[in-house]
Amino acid sequence: MTLGLIRNPFSHRNKAGGGDLPADAARLFGDLVASPDTPDKLVKALRGFAQGGVGTIVVDGGDGTVREVLTALPQAYGAAPPALAILAAGKTNLIAADVGTHGYGPRGLAGLVRAAHEGTLGTRTTRRPVLTLHWPDGEHGPVRGMFMGAGAFTRGTDLANAAIHKAGFTQEIAVALTMAGVLGRALIGNDSHGWLAGEGFSAAVDDQPALEGNRFLFLATTLNKLILGLWPFWDHGTRPLRFLDVAANPPGLLGALPRLMTGRPSASMRNTGAYRSGGAERIDLHLTRPLIMDGETYPAGRVILSAQDSIRFVQP
Repeated sequence: MTLGLIRNPFSHRNKAGGGDLPADAARLFGDLVASPDTPDKLVKALRGFAQGGVGTIVVDGGDGTVREVLTALPQAYGAAPPALAILAAGKTNLIAADVGTHGYGPRGLAGLVRAAHEGTLGTRTTRRPVLTLHWPDGEHGPVRGMFMGAGAFTRGTDLANAAIHKAGFTQEIAVALTMAGVLGRALIGNDSHGWLAGEGFSAAVDDQPALEGNRFLFLATTLNKLILGLWPFWDHGTRPLRFLDVAANPPGLLGALPRLMTGRPSASMRNTGAYRSGGAERIDLHLTRPLIMDGETYPAGRVILSAQDSIRFVQP
């Protein structure tokens, strides 16, 4: 197995550990190591990996680093992408929590080196669809990742980035705390920012007519699980895109929250039409405010979500 390493020395955990590459890992990867700081440099590095016969790329970073690698892979590898092995070194590691991680920092790299020497690296793999965002108007190039959110999720992420991260919380915990605070204010009648009133956008799932009107929250993922036992999706079956669409001012939100966050809607939640979830091959969104994809903010407008491609992950 030929390995290449894409390393983000500025990711949360790598930066905390000094960012240096341990000597034994350097020997394992040789010249097939890159720490690109721009998308163009990343594509160039990946093309070098492809020419060098790299079949497994180790991604040493968080969700943002994985997102950037997934986005750049088609330009370097075409229709035959390599497998990915993740060292979960980011502030956000939702993808690693689902597909598995070999650890992080010197210990994670040491474990990966040991598995490579023992011949066990790559004996266990799992495959996930890749969530692709496409802006038909050319406002932004295609982005490939695993988890996106809009509405209250964007606002919550913005607040988390501005305030809660200063306390040292990870992205996942920070957004959860922010959303909890927002919901708490809303449920006791002090929704001073008007979050429950939502924002205008439409969503067309596959060939169904577009559902229009203000929405409080929209989420979509190709992952199989999230953190802390949360899974706000249901009725998705085997379709690759799992989505949640919550209308503005959803009725009975306080009582619905436990069921909403664990994907167990009650009959009354289904009957109101305010809580909609399911699976899809394609979702056509018209957004009036930016969205979040794996921790990064992207522009509003018409955005098409699809999951035609898949990627194989090497598990520990």
